[in-house]
Amino acid sequence: MKLRMFAMVALFGALLMLGSQCPSTAAPTVAPTAAPTVAPTVVPTAPAPTADVVLELEGLDGSTKSLTLTELEALPAYQGWGGSMSSTGRITPPLPIKGVTIEELAKLVGGLEPGTGVRVVAQDGYAMTFSYDQVAQGDYIVYDPGTGKETKTQDRLRTVVSYLRDGKPNDPDKDGVLRIALLNDDQLQVTDGHWWVKWVRKIEIKSLAEDWTLDLEGARSETMDRASFESCSAPGCHGVTWKDDKAQTWTGVPLWLLAARVDDETEHGDDAYDRTLADTGYQVDIVAADGYTASVDSKQIKDSTDFIVAYLVNDNPLDDQDFPLRLVGPAAVKKLSVGQIVQIVVHLDKAPAPTAAPEPTKAAPAPAGDAVLTITGAVARPAAWTLDEFKALETVELTYEHPKKGQQTATGVRLNDLLDVAQPQAAAANLLFTAADGYAKQVALADVRACADCLVTVDEEGKLNLIMPGLDTASWIKDLVQIEVQ
Repeated sequence: MKLRMFAMVALFGALLMLGSQCPSTAAPTVAPTAAPTVAPTVVPTAPAPTADVVLELEGLDGSTKSLTLTELEALPAYQGWGGSMSSTGRITPPLPIKGVTIEELAKLVGGLEPGTGVRVVAQDGYAMTFSYDQVAQGDYIVYDPGTGKETKTQDRLRTVVSYLRDGKPNDPDKDGVLRIALLNDDQLQVTDGHWWVKWVRKIEIKSLAEDWTLDLEGARSETMDRASFESCSAPGCHGVTWKDDKAQTWTGVPLWLLAARVDDETEHGDDAYDRTLADTGYQVDIVAADGYTASVDSKQIKDSTDFIVAYLVNDNPLDDQDFPLRLVGPAAVKKLSVGQIVQIVVHLDKAPAPTAAPEPTKAAPAPAGDAVLTITGAVARPAAWTLDEFKALETVELTYEHPKKGQQTATGVRLNDLLDVAQPQAAAANLLFTAADGYAKQVALADVRACADCLVTVDEEGKLNLIMPGLDTASWIKDLVQIEVQ
């Protein structure tokens, strides 16, 4: 009995000594009866922050895939040579460039097949559509980097999402982390610069067979479907082509032939177009999906291919900013170059609308050749600034909300202060912002006037960039060179 008591006391003392060596934390009210025999459940880790994602993919079936730069670099890569030629003829010589082909990326979201296209979207909303033939077969125009003249190359071009240029990462400010490049093994070829999309953020595989209709209104009404329009645009029928200053070829139907279908009761044939009526003068309205309307005189379009309603560019359906139809041609410039056309109205009883903006009261001459920004169009005083003059303007520092990057701070000149210098005319309704690479975006003047925090900033390279809080990201134009008041 005494021995048992001694053992119990000894055991109790040992437990006290063991407890004195533990951290001074509260002991559980009930000790576990046994040690766990399995590893504790692992709590799932949170997904990687979206800030790490540099490229988003979307397949034809809606499947998606997000890639970080590390994941992109782990994919099978292609390295080749490539350079570009701008619309003004300036050549960027070929350099070794590395990236992942769009064909390889498409495999991650279902792949490519004939009849599909690839829409490449930049961070600022700018988009370019590539056809299956371009991506799969390298169907591009090639130029000699020495002369700028069209030439041929033996090795097909690959359409690549590039991340290395001449062995170095792309400049994130100048080109973006990712940029489209057209590459092959030929060191003596360059391609049109408009294909080299900067700041690439998303790749979408899309069907190029979407249906659409065009409403024609006049002495009669007609709803023309896509198949009928394409039949009318066939080379053996009424189809015409036009090449713009970016070497892009547009295909469609002359505007006057569409007017001919509804200017009287005869919709087709040699007598469909009433030329006598056209000579008297009536107004033709070209209406976009958002309601924007451009008007031309029947005398301007009579028997002319200067105005073409196009449904293809470089043999591809138009991109979203123009789809399904766009008015193009030698005379369809500036405010007449309407995209997303859904209706053409022939006003037989309406006098033609004026086709030119009112003359400015006093046109201030622009600096000779070195202006970095001009404001033209329906203004009282056309304005232009050199880089030094622009840097000398009054600036403000503002905090704003970027649609993708969140809260940001920028220093620049208020856009409305610049417009006040040019004095838009009372009838003006829109602004057309144009970048150095030719990209243009139309924004309602009223929306800009209501945007007190809209700025024009200067980056380290001396390029002007638009900060447009609260407005469509497509209007946040980089390398701004012109503002046209319409």
